[in-house]
Amino acid sequence: MKGDDLRIRRKAQKLGSSTLAVTVPAEWARRHELSKGDDLVVQRDENGNSLLITPDQPTRNDAETVITADSMRADALSRAVVTQYVLGRGFVRIEATETLDPTHYEAILDAERRLMGLGIVEESSTHITIRCSVDPDDFDLPTLLGRLGRTEATIRSSAVEALLDGNSEAARRVRNRSPQLEKLFSLFLRLVFTTYRNPRLNQSVGVGTGFPLIGYRSAAQDISLMAGIADDIATIAAEQVTEPLEPAVRDDIELVHEALDTAAETVREAVIEPDYEQVIAARESLAQFDERSSTVTDRLQNERPEPLVSLCRIHFLFERSACHARDTLDVATHLAFRESPDVVTHNHH
Repeated sequence: MKGDDLRIRRKAQKLGSSTLAVTVPAEWARRHELSKGDDLVVQRDENGNSLLITPDQPTRNDAETVITADSMRADALSRAVVTQYVLGRGFVRIEATETLDPTHYEAILDAERRLMGLGIVEESSTHITIRCSVDPDDFDLPTLLGRLGRTEATIRSSAVEALLDGNSEAARRVRNRSPQLEKLFSLFLRLVFTTYRNPRLNQSVGVGTGFPLIGYRSAAQDISLMAGIADDIATIAAEQVTEPLEPAVRDDIELVHEALDTAAETVREAVIEPDYEQVIAARESLAQFDERSSTVTDRLQNERPEPLVSLCRIHFLFERSACHARDTLDVATHLAFRESPDVVTHNHH
């Protein structure tokens, strides 16, 4: 379906005494090889306002997606490959009218290094075909979210350790670890988009369609943003802090970072195991972070230790990470309410 065909109006028709029916577009039925008597899965969204209809046995779509590289810069081609990967494509063919530029080939190799399960299966001077061998049944989103969170925590802790020790070389090594998290995040997005298009995968990936799937995607995005902040901490450690920090300053940073680490982990657990008591624990851990952060920030302003600008920047970055954890807590809260709907009642007027 193209253009205006994405939105098609249908009239409800009455079948029997109490059943209503609507027809599906003929082109959609042909594409999914549907025939009379085939089963369809009808799934309600979070609020019950819309329905998602999919074949019970969807056809496997391994058709090639073609990217024409003639007018593309290398960085644009790399982004295009990543996009097709995230969208769940099985095969992607990159082709040129005459000959692929060497920079295009390097861009494809770069994407292959950055994406899990991606490999070149065919190549010539005018085209390269890549295939993603990731099977959604091999992963579940809660486990993958946990891996993402632990990877971000490791990167952040390593950056803070390099900062405390004034170890520029260690800080530079931390910055080289970002691709590890980016690879996991791209895989996570691929599974989310694949499951959205095929709700039958819900059981395989461990997350329901609707808000749970959207919420998990939001939580993963927050972890990715926190990893970017950890990279900023490593940059400060590599470029601005060349000596070990004074004991009192070091203790303050460790105190705040420990609270942030606990809050981030508790919030993540509240998403993976939706439970209102877990949500309360996560909220309390964020409150403890806020208290410690406020105390240390006030001390910085009063005592003004060196390097003051860098230290203020570090604590600001801690607070930004906590903001992302707080956004994830909103997701956890919603998931907990779904699991325990009796906590909230609605009065209709």
